[in-house]
Amino acid sequence: MKLHKLFSSVILLFLIITKSFAQQEQLYIVYPFMPLSVNPAYAGSRGVVDITGIYRRKPLFQNLGFSSNQQYLSFDMPIAQDKMAIGFQAFNASQAFGTVGGISGNLGFYGDYAYKIYLPHDGVLSLGAQIGLTQIPVVAQGSTSQFKTSLGLGAYYSNKDWYAGLSFLNLAGSTEFNYTKPVFLTAGYLFDLSDMVKLKTGILARRLSGGNVNTTDLDFNVTAWINQRFGIGVWYQNTGSEFSNKAILASLEVQLGDNIRVGYSYDFDSSDVTAGSQTGQIGVGGFHQLMFRYQLDSGNGKIATFKYF
Repeated sequence: MKLHKLFSSVILLFLIITKSFAQQEQLYIVYPFMPLSVNPAYAGSRGVVDITGIYRRKPLFQNLGFSSNQQYLSFDMPIAQDKMAIGFQAFNASQAFGTVGGISGNLGFYGDYAYKIYLPHDGVLSLGAQIGLTQIPVVAQGSTSQFKTSLGLGAYYSNKDWYAGLSFLNLAGSTEFNYTKPVFLTAGYLFDLSDMVKLKTGILARRLSGGNVNTTDLDFNVTAWINQRFGIGVWYQNTGSEFSNKAILASLEVQLGDNIRVGYSYDFDSSDVTAGSQTGQIGVGGFHQLMFRYQLDSGNGKIATFKYF
């Protein structure tokens, strides 16, 4: 499929756009460094054991009446001679408002499974499923946490030039606290600019429904990889950061050998999340995000090699 036809399909499928406030899983906002968070079919796509950790904090060093300290972990690997893959994701994301101790918390654990179909032209189609447990946020001191099960399904196709994915998440989840059942459609293309420079582009469309919410948003991203060692990217996340704020991220990734990748991003557009009438607090800057990824042989004879998708 040609790139323009692929992107045109994205726009046609998500044509009607309306805006409304909605809660979503904290896990979804870290997809720039952890794509498994929005599609269980992504499990095992790199062909090796993949361990990714993300630490997000705002502000980075001191507390000024508002702070957020978040940790995310994902693990996935191929099994059964690369015919299937398994994985899991865990996260703990909390918000602290003012000095009175009010906490909005969100934590969860998800298990992922994917079945792979190998196609011509080095293409791989994965069909995935996800089941997990999510904490409904504590919105005030003394509130009682609630835990709900969540079910997700997804499909993901990739080759060396482009990828496309479709997922339906939180199918069995609760719509309490205005939680939604998102549909994610992703697509991307790799432009070969020279032997040293490759340009990875992508788009994500998110459809929210449930909990009196009916909205569609589009994200865009581009990352320039230099000699497969340095990646400099810009991400526009209309799907939001905390409290449904839009997010503009600048990112830097460094590949250290074949097994290790580290990354950093800064969310410029979330800097006013505590400003104005929302909480009466002064903005304390955007989110800092640190990523560490480690890959190793899963026993299938494949060693960690650089992959753009």
